[in-house]
Amino acid sequence: MNDTWLLTTFFIAIALILLISLLAFFKVKDTTSFFIAERNAPWYLIVGSLMASTISGAAFLGMIASFYNQGVSVFWILIGCSAGLFIMCFFIGPKLRRYGKFTIPEYLADRFHSPLLKPTFSVIICIWMVILLGTLYVQGGLLLESMFGLDYRLAVLIIGSLTIIITIFGGMVSVLNSDFFGMFILIIAAIVAFPFIMEAAGGWENITTTIKTDSPEYFTNTSNIGITASLSFFLIWSLGYIGHPGFLTRFFAAKNVREIIKAGVGISVIYLPFWIFIFIVAASARVLYPNIVDPETIWIAALYDFAPPVIAGMGLAGIFIGILTSVNTWLLTAATSLIRDVYIQVINPKANEKNVLNLSRIMILSLGIIAIPIGISRPASIIEMMNIAYAIAASAGGIVLIMSMYYRNMTKQAAWSGIVSGAIIAIFWRTGQLLNFLPDTIDPIIPTAMISLILIIIVSKLTKPSENSLDMYDRLNDKKLNY
Repeated sequence: MNDTWLLTTFFIAIALILLISLLAFFKVKDTTSFFIAERNAPWYLIVGSLMASTISGAAFLGMIASFYNQGVSVFWILIGCSAGLFIMCFFIGPKLRRYGKFTIPEYLADRFHSPLLKPTFSVIICIWMVILLGTLYVQGGLLLESMFGLDYRLAVLIIGSLTIIITIFGGMVSVLNSDFFGMFILIIAAIVAFPFIMEAAGGWENITTTIKTDSPEYFTNTSNIGITASLSFFLIWSLGYIGHPGFLTRFFAAKNVREIIKAGVGISVIYLPFWIFIFIVAASARVLYPNIVDPETIWIAALYDFAPPVIAGMGLAGIFIGILTSVNTWLLTAATSLIRDVYIQVINPKANEKNVLNLSRIMILSLGIIAIPIGISRPASIIEMMNIAYAIAASAGGIVLIMSMYYRNMTKQAAWSGIVSGAIIAIFWRTGQLLNFLPDTIDPIIPTAMISLILIIIVSKLTKPSENSLDMYDRLNDKKLNY
């Protein structure tokens, strides 16, 4: 392969992302522009940001590996993601835009008239955000290691440093614009590269025939993982997306409610079709690389082996840009929450705007550094690490958020019970499984989701909502506030 053309394409795409981030820096005038882009984001920027953040490098590394190992059943994850995105855009996003502030902990504290919910939920957010950041650093480390022969640890340090710098400079303006550009690179890379890889594997008929010979269940909807695991995939990722502040904060930045609805339509059209291309690449790899040592490197190997140099460069840039766009999303969300919901709420309520902006950048740096050891140690597969993070998000956030918007009589005590029980059970159950204290036959999302939901209903029946809580619920559902 002509590495000159590959590297030229790769670095041009990266340079464009860096230029976008630099231009974003000059647009940041205050905390409103840094955190939520002046509340002026049109629908297509929201689509681009959600798509790039949800696809990320995991599509080309972790998800391909899961498709390679488990087959069609992995689509339960993606169906869950699609359901989560659909619910967010049509049933949650409009209400958050009517609320019109900055963070999800801030919303929950106001919804239930409980100021302590801000710092508590903010800390929970940071736990799962740091885990997600670790998965992204793993992706970046694998990419740079494969492309340039770097030591994996050095590769993780490089990707961590670069993404931290980009986020510090541009804030939400950088996130939205770089994500929009990144979405096109990600989608074009998958669409353009997959025919070359599929053809190298002998075409679709040969691929299906070969795989069915060795793995008859590969193309069935539960493959070899079973119905319980498939249900767990769906619940983890649908509720996890719904409870993920990194996605939800996009709606605070929207121009108005109508733009959010338009974004939902756009995502509905392009999200699942994209993953079909990724599945075809994974299935092709079963034929091309039946004994590959690390399935998370399939995309990189296939591009080098079978795609033209320019397309390979674009495909590798797609991974890199996906990582950048996801890291800046998670870093900004976690830092925003800690500064606004912990520092201002608990430590310095009178902090001025300049101090808040500077401290937010310091917090981005700190969180980015904390996540680097996770990326270097690579404690589990990318998808397993993401499952852990999304299980916490689903249990502690997803159910509570939905109920807060559609159960008028939900009380402060019920919100606390749902958040605390969900976070504690999810963390300890998953930890017990990793340490072999608990069986791995039942995913923690099933018991935690059930317990959290039951507790919210029972505690709400036993307590009384405040007038402020009821007023906030009515405001969220006032469709006259579609500003």
